[in-house]
Amino acid sequence: MHPDITDRNRQEMRDEGYTLFKHVFSEEDMAALSEVLEAFEARMHEQLVAEGDGGISRANEITFTHHIAEQDDRVRAFVTRPEFVKLATEFLGPDVDLYWNQTVFKHPEGAKEFPWHQDDAYTQVYPSPYLTLWLAINDVTMDNGCVSVMPGSYRDGLLPHAQSAIGLVGYSSEAPYQGVPAPIDAGGIVCFWSLTLHKSSPNISKGIRKAYVIQYAPAGLRYERSRDLIPDLLPVARNGQPVS
Repeated sequence: MHPDITDRNRQEMRDEGYTLFKHVFSEEDMAALSEVLEAFEARMHEQLVAEGDGGISRANEITFTHHIAEQDDRVRAFVTRPEFVKLATEFLGPDVDLYWNQTVFKHPEGAKEFPWHQDDAYTQVYPSPYLTLWLAINDVTMDNGCVSVMPGSYRDGLLPHAQSAIGLVGYSSEAPYQGVPAPIDAGGIVCFWSLTLHKSSPNISKGIRKAYVIQYAPAGLRYERSRDLIPDLLPVARNGQPVS
């Protein structure tokens, strides 16, 4: 089904830098996708464990597996579905490429969270911001590590970030204000700009929180500093229509 993009969604993206799309995909869609993604995640888990103690620690906390769409035709077909084309062209314009895609499997880990950051801090690109579609593979709750977002933060541009053991930090988790949590059911999407500050809460549940992060950008994306074209991006839409 195509997501219903309302005036409220458009206003929230303009004002707050994020919006929610509930029940974009069915349980059957998510079950089929999960089966494919879990195979990639399992291989990454094995690789981390093979690295030794540090790898074991990371494998039992949170694992990232990237560029899956470029490796698997089923996932490539999924990230170019009409639902994504509609969302990406609505917010980015008629010509869109897939910029990045990765699973984020958050294992039960007690008190650890993934810190506040902006996606642009990892690699600065032009034009910015691009669009992040954070897809819930299973139900994402306050207990198992939902995303929180910082309303309006994208309008401040790229903030200074510091390196931590788990990733870049652009805002303190000790600050009095900690943004807005965004729990969402399986098949739903948290949509936000790459300059929107976001974090994920600890997973204190008994199961794995499964998310697939899919990022789209205007065609012709370049590295900010060199202005070189970023190579080998997957075309998703041209003139507002899906690329077959």
